[in-house]
Amino acid sequence: MNLGVRRKEFVKRAFVKSRVLLLAGRFVPSGAVILMYHSVQDQPEQFANSIGSGIIHATSIFERQMEIIARRFHPVRLDEILSFLKGEQNLPDRAVAVTFDDGFSDNFEVAAPILDRYGIRASFYVTADLIGTVKPPWYCRLRYAFGTSQMRQWRYPFNGKIHPLGDREERQVALLSAVDCCASLAGREQEEMVGQIESDLKARLASHSDGFRFMMSWDQLRRLARDGHIVGSHTLTHPNLAHVSSEGILERELSDSKRQIEEAVGAPVVHFSYPHPGLMPQWSERTEVMAQRVGYCSAVTTTRGSVRAGAHPLHLNRVGAGRSANELLWRLGCAFLRRHA
Repeated sequence: MNLGVRRKEFVKRAFVKSRVLLLAGRFVPSGAVILMYHSVQDQPEQFANSIGSGIIHATSIFERQMEIIARRFHPVRLDEILSFLKGEQNLPDRAVAVTFDDGFSDNFEVAAPILDRYGIRASFYVTADLIGTVKPPWYCRLRYAFGTSQMRQWRYPFNGKIHPLGDREERQVALLSAVDCCASLAGREQEEMVGQIESDLKARLASHSDGFRFMMSWDQLRRLARDGHIVGSHTLTHPNLAHVSSEGILERELSDSKRQIEEAVGAPVVHFSYPHPGLMPQWSERTEVMAQRVGYCSAVTTTRGSVRAGAHPLHLNRVGAGRSANELLWRLGCAFLRRHA
């Protein structure tokens, strides 16, 4: 760790310890911070080449973060934030909502018991076509293929560019190119492209082993809903909707996922999360209009920041939770003060 990084971390710890950020947050206009999570695992390192260590929280870290939210902040549901934006209710000071993207099985098996223990009701946005299946998400399959392949190079299918696969950095560059390639595709086209890349790299992530499933079952999703958590949509097949060219495919990703989840859970689905596997931006005026047309009332993004009165409910900011308790406190404090962490 270089001197600049150490100095920055020292400043963060000092501010967090002094609680200056939390105290200052009491004097800013009412609003909320929506936290973004993906996966919680007892042993994150086991999934570094599939889910990816960057979006996994260790169980002990996640529990500590939920304890902090329950004791120092005011946990709220997405429904309450939506009512606040409509002018129907006020929010408590330091309101925080917890959200999960994708629908990994650990959301139910590991995260939900912790959430319930602290009385936190989260929102779970699921990729509908993967729920109840043994198929890993396409971006996990690509991560595994590039992380484990014995091939020395890979040819980018769109322009023929050769990507070397020597060290970790070269593999990461190639992976990001492949993700960008697949992010604009959906459904069968997306599946065919991912399958081709796996074939080219001669590496394929096993669907399951020893009874492990990557994704939740429909029964688990129904249980979350019965326990008071919100179940929302994260599309059918996890493309970047802003880059899906077909109007029909865009509508299907939004409407069919909504319908499938509603039929399975037995309740309206009005909350949505924009996938952001690659490419920029992740939403557009076109996606916003379509989301509203098919019946969504809120949509969260990966754009950093808090939610204030007047925010558009169909492109709400979120904040990544950080890798530690101190990092969570720093990011929440900065978000409430409208500062970049």
